[in-house]
Amino acid sequence: MSFFFSWGSSGINAEYGGPPIDWEVKDVVCQWWRPGFDPPQYPYIPPHVSSPKECRTIYLVDLPHSATFAVPRNYRLVAAPLFELYDNSTSYGPVISSLPQLISRYNPVYT
Repeated sequence: MSFFFSWGSSGINAEYGGPPIDWEVKDVVCQWWRPGFDPPQYPYIPPHVSSPKECRTIYLVDLPHSATFAVPRNYRLVAAPLFELYDNSTSYGPVISSLPQLISRYNPVYT
């Protein structure tokens, strides 16, 4: 089963051949910019760049209770605690290691 996610006027669309999923996008967590075709990404647009080549946006999405969280077979899902991600860009990269600081502004409500 393959998934294709796209951002449209009605929100995130998942096209996988099944019933439509009712996504609820809560907030934009961060945006990372790639100024050229080389690997480094920055959480800001560098001042010398007039047109960045890529913008990676990370959203906070509420997954419905009826939805299934599935990982393709060729991927590996790793459960890492937030304290391990914090300031560990050598293992997880700059985008993933910044998530603890970015999601600290949210207060999760467990029901």
